[in-house]
Amino acid sequence: MRTKLLFLICAFALTSVIYAQDNRPNREQRQGQRISTEERAKNQADRLKKELTLTDVQYDSVKAIQLRHLKKVEEAMKNQSSDRRAAFQKSQEELGKELKSLFTADQVKKYDQMLKERENRRGRNRDGQRPQRNN
Repeated sequence: MRTKLLFLICAFALTSVIYAQDNRPNREQRQGQRISTEERAKNQADRLKKELTLTDVQYDSVKAIQLRHLKKVEEAMKNQSSDRRAAFQKSQEELGKELKSLFTADQVKKYDQMLKERENRRGRNRDGQRPQRNN
């Protein structure tokens, strides 16, 4: 009886150790799965082209601006400074201004609406506060 109990305890312990192992890929393995900066810039430009019906000239300009912005953000992330969040927000504002300078008035309205919807999905407004809910 004691042997069976000891066997069950060992089996349970071994099983729990096996299941406790983290099956998610580690950081090095995920690095290979990340898309390149150029691909991200292209994807973002493609999304804007679809949503805002950009011309080919606007598309090329947006893609170049997005690429430059993403490289700047990558550098800031590598920098590991304590003020990364403020630098990122400043960079986002600059990106928005630069993109809006390319858009028509109608495209600017659609772009602003897209940003507002994205902020609502994330649950925050521009001041970093949660939006008020109407009950």
